[in-house]
Amino acid sequence: MTKTLQSPLLLLMIALISSLAMTDIALADQSPLDGAASWSGISEDIDEAPGYEDERDSEREWTLSIGLTSGFSPDYEGSNDYSFGYGPNISASWRDTIFYKGKTLGANLIRQKKLKAGLLLSKSSGRSADDNDKLEGLGDVDGSVEAGGFLNYRMKSFRFRVESRQDIGSGHEGALVIMSGRTKLPFEKPLVSLELGTTWASDDYMASFFGVDAQQSLDSGLKRYHAGAGIKDVKISLTSGYTITNRWRIGGALEYKRLVGDAADSPIVDDKNQFVAGISLSYHMGSKVLPEELQ
Repeated sequence: MTKTLQSPLLLLMIALISSLAMTDIALADQSPLDGAASWSGISEDIDEAPGYEDERDSEREWTLSIGLTSGFSPDYEGSNDYSFGYGPNISASWRDTIFYKGKTLGANLIRQKKLKAGLLLSKSSGRSADDNDKLEGLGDVDGSVEAGGFLNYRMKSFRFRVESRQDIGSGHEGALVIMSGRTKLPFEKPLVSLELGTTWASDDYMASFFGVDAQQSLDSGLKRYHAGAGIKDVKISLTSGYTITNRWRIGGALEYKRLVGDAADSPIVDDKNQFVAGISLSYHMGSKVLPEELQ
């Protein structure tokens, strides 16, 4: 088999195995690595931090990054109790077309210098009634897989991104639309970016994570509550990265999120103000930069 044929087949196998692994993990019970939050989510944010993200990776045939992320987050969305968690930080790409990052497997169907758009599969973290005493009697929300699409626009130091996701498993069964804008701050070292974002959630998602039905009300003692579709949060975050050597990188993220609307008014929510802080260390490798005619 020629080398030209081997690379796409290898990437196809990796993508298939990753998809199956994501599905198996999502449908299984929560592992100790899930902890209070999905650390793959904060890993994705750090992966795109200036100084951590290698802008020349889009010119390589393949890239691979393996590391570990740890930090603090609320026990559940809306909790005023915080826990320490950790998890793997893994990302890979092939010719800037197929990529795997944190919890997301995707493909760039439109691949231009400033604009990228495509499809994605993403692991959706569930919620266990054992995560916090406040959740007792509410039952579990199973982990699942979300399918959707994305659009990413970059212009110099500014980036705008929008994602649309729909649960295709047996988790929250809802949909999310996530929008964010990011810009680099005028610091030389370390490089820092500021991001503003918001999330719209459907009825099913809101009912799963913020609603209290009649049976849950009896079991938990909380009042019945209907959480309807709408904007559930606004957030601001800072991310930064630093290249220790050509291979080793360290990065960090600090996020503040404010729950709004029906999410903020839920009897499950003890604190509308949510904070996440994480740090990541990873080892980066990749092929040589492709000649321009092969990009």
